[in-house]
Amino acid sequence: MAKHLELTPRLGLLASWVRPGAKLADVGTDHAYLPVWLMLHGGVSSAIASDLRSGPLQRARENAQAWGVADRLDLRLCDGLSGVGPEECDTVVIAGMGGENIAAILAAAPWTADGRHTLLLQPQSRAESLRQFLSDHGYQIVREELVLDRGTLDGVAVNDAVISDEG
Repeated sequence: MAKHLELTPRLGLLASWVRPGAKLADVGTDHAYLPVWLMLHGGVSSAIASDLRSGPLQRARENAQAWGVADRLDLRLCDGLSGVGPEECDTVVIAGMGGENIAAILAAAPWTADGRHTLLLQPQSRAESLRQFLSDHGYQIVREELVLDRGTLDGVAVNDAVISDEG
């Protein structure tokens, strides 16, 4: 493994929006690149990396071990935010899945609308469905930005939800 962990432009933008010292929950973490990178660079005080499937969570575990942060990264096998309590995080990242799926995750965790959590959301498809859900449920998009990532134009927004869509 290389000595320097480099994020894709999309994940790099998300990382730049995480407040220093944040308590992070990365939902659908896959390889856990974002929480590992943030831990290596002192960007978070704690991090939970969750995934629905054991395969991606195993890859996350391997990466955390390879980069020396396994003892500080809390890995959880759960559906969306079902295994994460509102007091355990102040920043939630849900990136790389469809907008309808992200909306369903948020709907199942109504505490995400309490105004005390920053949501960094990056849908790969159906961003309009996610925007509609956010609007209908009292969330506010306060920041949004497009980023070119591997030939695809993605957007990321912050609300207390940040959303991103693929162009």
